[in-house]
Amino acid sequence: MLNFLAANPLGKIAPQPGTVPDTGGDPSGFVASLISSGISLLITVAFVVGLIWMIFAGYSFIFAGDDPKKVTSAWSRIYWGLIGLVIVVGSYAIIKLVETVFKVQFLSGPFSLNP
Repeated sequence: MLNFLAANPLGKIAPQPGTVPDTGGDPSGFVASLISSGISLLITVAFVVGLIWMIFAGYSFIFAGDDPKKVTSAWSRIYWGLIGLVIVVGSYAIIKLVETVFKVQFLSGPFSLNP
């Protein structure tokens, strides 16, 4: 244990001076996977937020009682929540359509920025 600490002092982050760390592949692959992961994350988060929005809109409709203003507000929230979910599902469908038509893979496989 003491030998390990003597050979590798704590707090040493950078490699030896003059050496450059290797990423082990094509740098565009990292960017492509970052874009693909970002798109997947955005679609997933948007869908979950839309579902939560719809649940709260349903609760506000249930607890609106006889107040016409609250009922109108709840219907408006439900309406805009449905529109948001349709947009999210539509964007996913458009991405899948582009993948099929142009024979590329954004979400369903390894995405490459090189032609």
